[in-house]
Amino acid sequence: MKPTQEQILKALNKLVRENKTELKTEKVELGLADDLKKLNTEADKIAVSVNKDSINLSKLFQELRNLSDDFNKINERRNDDIKKGKSTLKEINTILDKTEKQAKELGVAPKDIPNFSKSSKISQDLRSAVNDMQKYSDIKI
Repeated sequence: MKPTQEQILKALNKLVRENKTELKTEKVELGLADDLKKLNTEADKIAVSVNKDSINLSKLFQELRNLSDDFNKINERRNDDIKKGKSTLKEINTILDKTEKQAKELGVAPKDIPNFSKSSKISQDLRSAVNDMQKYSDIKI
C-alpha cells in the first residue's frame, strides 16, 4: 500500500519539526560557548589586575611596617630623652636656685657668675623642648 498524501505531509512536518529542534539546541550550545569564552577573558583580566594590586599592596604594607618600626624606635628614643631632659632640668634648676641664693647672700649679681646665664638659657630651652616633645609622647603606631 502506498502512503497517502496526508501521511506524507505528516511525515514531512515531523521531520521539519525535529530538524528545527536540533538546530535550536545547537544554536543554544554555541551561544553558551561564546558566553563562556567572553567570561573567561574577563575573568583572566580581573585575576591579573587583582594579582598586580595584591603585589603592590604587599610592597606598600611592608614599607608601612618599616616606617612604623622606624617611627616607634625614634619615639621611644625621644621619650627616653624627655625623661632625661626632665631630670637634667630639675638638677639645673636646683643648682641655679642655690647659686642665685648664695649670690644674693654674697651681694654678687647671679649673671656675673660663670655659666649662670648660659645655664638659665639652657634651662629655658630644655623646658620648652621637653614640653613640646611631650605633646606626642604617647603616640604608638
